[in-house]
Amino acid sequence: MTLIELCFGLAIVAVVAGLAAPGFRSSLRAAAVRSATFELLAGLQQARGNAILESRPMDLCPSDAAGKCLAAGVPTPYWRASLEAGAAGSLGSGHALPPGVVVRSSRSPLWFSPDALGASTGTLTICDEQGVAPPRAIVLSLSGRARLEAAPPEACA
Repeated sequence: MTLIELCFGLAIVAVVAGLAAPGFRSSLRAAAVRSATFELLAGLQQARGNAILESRPMDLCPSDAAGKCLAAGVPTPYWRASLEAGAAGSLGSGHALPPGVVVRSSRSPLWFSPDALGASTGTLTICDEQGVAPPRAIVLSLSGRARLEAAPPEACA
């Protein structure tokens, strides 16, 4: 193989790799949003289960890095779940979402009743800050059940 053939071969590989790179980027961003969605869904289910297990109200909210609940509609890459404020020996945990992914809540905090019969309704919208991946939403019903759905792009604006 000559040097010219090798250069042409490398040029073809470079062009193909350049064409594939945008597809990889969108796949990676979509995977990050999907991962954050499933992490929050698991957090909601765990908060509901802990409320029932501990027989005390439990809440979940978007938070700042220190774990303080933020107001509804504020985008943040953090969330926390804990026994409702004022409970002695509170159980709680804070979590960070994947880089470049934020969550917005229609209500903050979302709470779960200890009798498994009630919860606050609300929607958690998971957004890609770069706008590459489509947003996802987790809708919490009055019974405490969560469902996934696609969110409109303007939900992240």
